[in-house]
Amino acid sequence: MKRQYLNVLFTVICVLGLGLGARAQDEDTIVAKVPYDFVVGGRVLPAGTYRVSRVDSAGLRELIVRSSDTGAGVFVIPTVFAYAPGERAKLSLRPIGGKYFLTAIQTLNGVYTMALPRSAIRLAQMEQQGASPSGSN
Repeated sequence: MKRQYLNVLFTVICVLGLGLGARAQDEDTIVAKVPYDFVVGGRVLPAGTYRVSRVDSAGLRELIVRSSDTGAGVFVIPTVFAYAPGERAKLSLRPIGGKYFLTAIQTLNGVYTMALPRSAIRLAQMEQQGASPSGSN
């Protein structure tokens, strides 16, 4: 009888341990639906549902952005990671010159920030200068 109780107890501990391990891995994984095409890692990805996760859970910060619809993916190396736990996971996209650029990924563990390509920064600067009033007569 004691052996049966020990087997049940061992099984419960194993199940709980597996559940905690899966939760730890999911804290850096998000699934988001993006309603328009966007640029990440130098590639334009079509609108759709995307899963963003770390490539390696051993502490490295490389991410993969993978389409749930087509399976296509892009590897991304964020420029900054800030430990800022959030309640909601989300993708931040910035519109520049008619295109959307992935600039940040908020996970439950923190925020991954991506650098914008130089061409996008130049385009944004040109748009800003063109939109500002010229004060000359």
